[in-house]
Formats: sequence, structure tokens, C-alpha cells
Amino acid sequence: IITGPNIPASTKDTFISHLASYNMWALQGIEYVITQLKSLILSMGLIDRHITVEKAVLLSRLEEEYQIQRWGSVEWAHDYDLCELRARAAAGTLFVHLCSESSTVKHKLLQD
Repeated sequence: IITGPNIPASTKDTFISHLASYNMWALQGIEYVITQLKSLILSMGLIDRHITVEKAVLLSRLEEEYQIQRWGSVEWAHDYDLCELRARAAAGTLFVHLCSESSTVKHKLLQD
């Protein structure tokens, strides 16, 4: 049996609260970014502007980059995959930001 680390309830509650601050459209974008990067931590770091798209993509491809250094690059394929992943991660992040900005603006207008 493979199990992950125990995550404290307070950490789970904090994360749930953070995700609850996004609207449903933004959550769809977050799910898309997580699927692309295959990492919840990298995705949230990217969406919350702690790391750049380039850094998130590089970190998500560590194993692939190691294999490329060891065995060499397939001339067009690896470069294409890298550019495509950057574009997808950037697009998903932009979608989340646009969805979040829209609801923030509406919320602010309702307060005035």
C-alpha cells in the first residue's frame, strides 16, 4: 500500500477556504492548470503569482529534462512539447485571472 503524508486538518481547512474564494469558472481554470502541470503546488504557485509560467513548466518537467540531458533531445518533439505546455499553462492561468477579476469587479461595484 502506498500512502501519502498526513496533512493536518488546519492545512486542509486553509486550502479549502482558499479554493472557496474562486468562482466556478476560475475553479475550472485551476483544474485545467493542475492537469497540465500535474502538480497542485506548482499550479497554485503560478496562479497566485509566486512563480512564473516558465519556472512552473521547468519544475513540472524535471524528469523529462533529466532524460533529455542524459539521452539527448528529439529535435522537434521536445521543443514543441515545451512550448505547448507553456502556452497551455499560461492560457489556463490567464483564464483564472480573468474569471477572478470579473467577479472582483462585480463585488466591488455592489459595495459602492
